[in-house]
Amino acid sequence: MEEIPKAQVIEVSSLADIARLAVAMISFAVVMPIYKYVENGEVVFFIQTTYRDYFKFYGVPLIYLYRTKASQELEKSKYVLIRVDETGEKVEVGDRSKPGWTSIPVIDLKEKPGFLP
Repeated sequence: MEEIPKAQVIEVSSLADIARLAVAMISFAVVMPIYKYVENGEVVFFIQTTYRDYFKFYGVPLIYLYRTKASQELEKSKYVLIRVDETGEKVEVGDRSKPGWTSIPVIDLKEKPGFLP
């Protein structure tokens, strides 16, 4: 029996990196929510994608993950908001959408999923 490849976890350096990837998927008509859980005083945000057209890794889940110190604002966030204009890129968290911003839904998990190390 062939072994099933496990999910690969890739830590990124900012929440903006995850937001940028989620927004990029919109052009493919894919809604990519950001998942969130709290553990050991940290808020962990992540998204899941898959390898595409990469030899034996086709279909292997990739988890892009960002950890940061917990705060009330981050723990209560319902959206990651991103806006790019002539002044640059801005990323915020909030409990509602804002005009002129792309709103990415945050799915609040009760606990860390079993597939994450």
